[in-house]
Amino acid sequence: MKLWLKQVLVLAVLSLATGSLIAAELRPFTLAGRTASSMGRVNEAVLATLKQNRFEVLGDYAPEPDVNIYVITNRDLKRIAAKSQYGGFGAVIKVSITRVKRADGKTEIQIAYNNPEYMALAYNMADSLTRVKAQLKKALGGIEDFGGAVAEEKLPNYNYTFGLEGFTGFFELGSFNSYKDALNSVQKGLAKEKFGITQVFRVDVPGKNQTLFGLSLKSNVDTHPFINDENVMKIIDHQDPRRSAHLPYEVLVVDNRVIAMHPHFRIAINFPDLKMFGNHGFGRLIQLPYDYEEFLTQAIGGQWPPDQNW
Repeated sequence: MKLWLKQVLVLAVLSLATGSLIAAELRPFTLAGRTASSMGRVNEAVLATLKQNRFEVLGDYAPEPDVNIYVITNRDLKRIAAKSQYGGFGAVIKVSITRVKRADGKTEIQIAYNNPEYMALAYNMADSLTRVKAQLKKALGGIEDFGGAVAEEKLPNYNYTFGLEGFTGFFELGSFNSYKDALNSVQKGLAKEKFGITQVFRVDVPGKNQTLFGLSLKSNVDTHPFINDENVMKIIDHQDPRRSAHLPYEVLVVDNRVIAMHPHFRIAINFPDLKMFGNHGFGRLIQLPYDYEEFLTQAIGGQWPPDQNW
C-alpha cells in the first residue's frame, strides 16, 4: 500500500476515535447517595440541608408509600428561567427519596435529583445551569449521573423516535382572556380535585407572565389507570437507581395559555432508554397521551372537547 494511502487511513481512524472521545453524553438524573437509615430521618435531613443551602422548598409529593419528592427552586433557577421562552418548565428541581429493596433482601434509601445540565439543554434554557448543579452537589452530594444517556448535541432537539413530539410539541390545555384569568382557572380547577388531579406546587417566574404548577395524579387506577402516577411509574421506573424525580408532572401558564409537555417527550426525556415494547415499554402507554390531554384539560378548567368539530 502506498505511504500516502496509509497516512490517510491512519488520520481517518484517529479522527473517528477523537470524535468519539469529544462527543459528550449526559444523563437525566444524579444520584446523591444511598443509605440504610430510615425514611423519616432521611426526609428530615434532606429538608434541613436544602433549606440551609438556600433552596426554597415549594412542596413535597408522595406518589406511593416508599417515595417522597421535594420540589425546590432558588434565585438562580428562577432568574435563568426568565430568560427563555418556556423557561418556566425549568424553574424547579425535583429531589427524590426512594426506599427500595435490594437483590440481597436489604432495604436502602436512594436520594436523587434532576441533572440541571441535562434539563437545561432539553428544555432549551438560556444557561447551562452548571452553577445550580454545583449548588445541589454541595448540598446533597453527587455520586454519579444515571439514566439513559443522550448525546449532548441532540438534547435541544430531542425526540424519542421520528415523528414523535419534541419539547415544543405541547398540549394546548386552555386559552383564556388574560394571564390572570388563566391562573384563576388553573387554581380553581385543581382545587376541585377532578379525577384525583390536585396541586403539588406553584412557582411564578419573576418578571414574566409564566407560572408553573406541579400536579398530583392519583385517580382510581381501576377507572383511569394512566391518571395515576404510582401505576405509570410501575411500568416505566423499573431500573436501579430509581428515577422517582421524574414526578410530579407540570402545566405551565404562559400569558393567557395553559400548556403541558407532551408525554411522548416528557416521559422519554427522563427515560430515553425505555424500550418500545415489553412489560416496561412505551407500548403499554399507548392510551396515556390521550388521557392526559383530556383529563388535564378538564382539571385546569379548559374546554373539552376542544371544539365542536373535534
